Amino acid sequence: MATDNLDVLRIQVRAWLDSNIPPDLKLPPRGTDMSEDLIDWTLFFRRKLGGQGWLAPDWPTHFGGGGYSSEAAQLVREELRRRPLPPLPLDNMWLTPMRAFGTEDQKARWLSRTLRGEITVTHAISEPRGGSDLAGQQTIATKDGDGYLVTGEKGYIHGPFVPDFLFLLVNTDPDGPKYENLSTVIMDVDTDGVTFKKGSRTIMGTTDSNVIMDKVWVPADRIVGGEGNGWAVAQCMIDVERGGPGVTADQREEIERREREHWGS
Repeated sequence: MATDNLDVLRIQVRAWLDSNIPPDLKLPPRGTDMSEDLIDWTLFFRRKLGGQGWLAPDWPTHFGGGGYSSEAAQLVREELRRRPLPPLPLDNMWLTPMRAFGTEDQKARWLSRTLRGEITVTHAISEPRGGSDLAGQQTIATKDGDGYLVTGEKGYIHGPFVPDFLFLLVNTDPDGPKYENLSTVIMDVDTDGVTFKKGSRTIMGTTDSNVIMDKVWVPADRIVGGEGNGWAVAQCMIDVERGGPGVTADQREEIERREREHWGS
């Protein structure tokens, strides 16, 4: 994008934000949970921002992003940072693995709605009694017809919102070999058997949540990366958590090649 077009974009972004952010918007004091009214407004604003492609400006348009150059995407983010806004969460610890391991149909279903701000998805891999061994998952997904019944508890669900969906690391073969018995699934939290409860206060003063699952139905097409491949997906998630890209340069090239073949761009 040329410099003059970047200047035009900056004017457009500023004008749009002026029109869509109330001048009297007040954020809670640091370390205080958001009010329900502010949460409702934030989710509404995320949808509008996602509709512009500005929630994820550098992601491809077929995934709900803006399709912008890195310079233009940085400009959008700069303008957003200039405003007193509540958190507009995008959880890269599940977005990156979904892009790396998901089918193109799964990406169309989950990435596009997330990056347009229509749904929120949060990763959930830690367990309150799981200790430091990530491979020792006690959340069990038992095969049941054309799906799974998930039972267990996940902790440390961050953020002010109850997510619409959870990206879960589960044990799909309790008697199977360690590391080969894990899978990742997307669970709709608006399903019988899902209960959220307040967890611990964070170092920032806000509150985490735990989620308890009791025989929660998850269709088989919600498995991401294939059954038994959850350890590879989890390693991608951990690399992202530590500030890494989650995939190698060669893997990224292969992912983008598959996407071009499927999406034609």
